Amino acid sequence: MTRNLRVLVIDDHPIYRAGIVAMIDGTAGMSVVGEAADGRNAIDSFDALRPDVTVVDLELPDMDGVELIKAIRRKAPTSRIVVLTNVGGDGPARLALRAGVQGYLLKTSVATDLIGAIRSVHGGKHQIAAAVARQLADHPGEESLSDRELSVLRGVAAGLENKQIALRLGISAETVKEHVSHALGKLRANNRTHAVAIALDRGFLR
Repeated sequence: MTRNLRVLVIDDHPIYRAGIVAMIDGTAGMSVVGEAADGRNAIDSFDALRPDVTVVDLELPDMDGVELIKAIRRKAPTSRIVVLTNVGGDGPARLALRAGVQGYLLKTSVATDLIGAIRSVHGGKHQIAAAVARQLADHPGEESLSDRELSVLRGVAAGLENKQIALRLGISAETVKEHVSHALGKLRANNRTHAVAIALDRGFLR
C-alpha cells in the first residue's frame, strides 16, 4: 500500500484548524500527523515529525509566519510548505515566496484549493491562489522589501524619527535613512507617508 502523505497544520484558531484537519484526514492518501497553534510549538512539531507538507498561517500569536517559514527551511531546506492565510496583498506573498514556500492560498478558497495544493506542492510544483497571482502580476519584476527595510518602515508607520528608529534597531541614523530611501525606491513612493500607505495597501505592513 502507498504511504499516506503526512501533513502538519499550523494555525492559532482551534475551530478553523479543526476544520482543516478534518478535511485533510477525510481525504484518501493523506493524513494530519501533527498540529500547532504557535510558532514555538510549530518548530518543535516539525522537528519531531518531519512532515511531507506543512500548512502554515501567516498570523501567529508569538511569531510572524514568514519567520517561522524561514526557521523551518533552515532545518530542512527541501521542506514543502503551503501558506494558508487571510492576509491579502502581494507583499506577504512575495516575502513568503522569497522565504521558500511553494504554495500560497487564501482562506476564502480553502474548500476548493487546499487539497490540490498539498498534492501539487508535494509533487514539486508551485500553486498560488489566482487572486494573489493577479496581485503579483500587477507589480512585475519588483524587488521585495528586505527584513531591515520592513523594520524601518514599521518605525516610520509608528511615527518615529530616524534617530528613534536607529535606537530601536541598534543601527545608525544614517543607515536608517538609507533603508528608507531604498524602501521608497522599491515602492515607487514620493515620501515616507506615501511609502507607509503603499506598504499597508500591499500587505507588507500588517
